[in-house]
Amino acid sequence: MLPNDDIVKLRDRSQAAMGGGIALLVVAGLLWVWFTFLFLTPFSVNVSKAHERDCEAPVSAPRDQLHARESFCGEERDWPQLLGILALSLPFAAAGALTYGRGAATFRICLLLQLQSRTGE
Repeated sequence: MLPNDDIVKLRDRSQAAMGGGIALLVVAGLLWVWFTFLFLTPFSVNVSKAHERDCEAPVSAPRDQLHARESFCGEERDWPQLLGILALSLPFAAAGALTYGRGAATFRICLLLQLQSRTGE
């Protein structure tokens, strides 16, 4: 059985790992918020120095506006860019979930070891 000081150090490291996992999950969540903002909000595009064109949100825009070659709106917020934001969030979400899960499991084991050391088993 581990000495009590080692158990406390391991418990502290596991709490730090849980905090790091939460931070990574927050980064993934912020990327999802950014994607949602870009996907649901209307925007404007500078066609020339003196002319600005208003565009609908990608979720509600007509299909011809999004996919036409001469469409400035479709070029400004195209689907590969939006899906790239979601793809960027996946490693952060996976690493955050794994790091938090590892820290939580280690924390529970430390609590069990402390309980066993107190009871003398």
